[in-house]
Amino acid sequence: MNEQQINAIVASVLAQIKGKQQPLIPDPSLLPPVPVEPSARHMHLTTEALEKLFGSGAALTQTRTLTQPGEFLSGQRVHVVTAKGMLERVAVLGPVRRAVQVELSLTDCRALGIGAPVRLSGDLNGAADVVLAGPAGIYEAKGAAIVAQRHIHMTPEDALRFDVQDGQTVTVQVKSARPVTFEQVAVRVSKNFALAMHIDIDEANACLLRRGDVGILNAQCAMRNFDGPLAPAAIMEEKVVTEALAKNLAKQGSPAVLRQGTIVTPSARDIFSQAHISIEFR
Repeated sequence: MNEQQINAIVASVLAQIKGKQQPLIPDPSLLPPVPVEPSARHMHLTTEALEKLFGSGAALTQTRTLTQPGEFLSGQRVHVVTAKGMLERVAVLGPVRRAVQVELSLTDCRALGIGAPVRLSGDLNGAADVVLAGPAGIYEAKGAAIVAQRHIHMTPEDALRFDVQDGQTVTVQVKSARPVTFEQVAVRVSKNFALAMHIDIDEANACLLRRGDVGILNAQCAMRNFDGPLAPAAIMEEKVVTEALAKNLAKQGSPAVLRQGTIVTPSARDIFSQAHISIEFR
């Protein structure tokens, strides 16, 4: 078989698939699932706050370990009080921290009559004031109440697998009885973390979350830089995208923007799929 015959066969095959060509959408199933956990209202205390609420020398008693290494649910409970309402027996998580932080849902905030901001844990900028009441006394927790932003804990190894960075936000579809896609999910990376996505109780109820449910990161969003969306890509003028060209594009990690009618060979499609590279036709 000479080169002219081979070219004729290739042309015939490409002509057959030309009319069936569809934009390549990243396959979310190629990314590993992320365990999704509901985060009910709770608080973190300092040693000072703990002793004011439970007495001098008080220490947190561990009742159950949590997913994140070193963290636990304590046996202590505290009332959260404002001028307009009260939440009774709110859980205290351990160990003690450097700052008091009360994590509530928006529903909780309405019941208390406060406007707590949505913040990542540790960011108390603009946090609301509440009063904590324990068996031994009260503690005025000024600038302590927040609504926790939905987020994913990851190890550095997890971040490499998902091709994301600390501080980036991604889109996650929660595979539950009532699937919901959450946007602006913050990525938090640390060697001390374990892979898990945390959403508050309002969000968990919205998607009917149950134990064992998982989330799937959107592949295209996972490849975006945390500083913003991908820069507009130049439109490629090639009429046929071959396997070799696809490999070069995959190394760049950017979406392939092609002219309408451009043919992408099956082997090139496989390369794009494996590298989570999307194709846009313009």
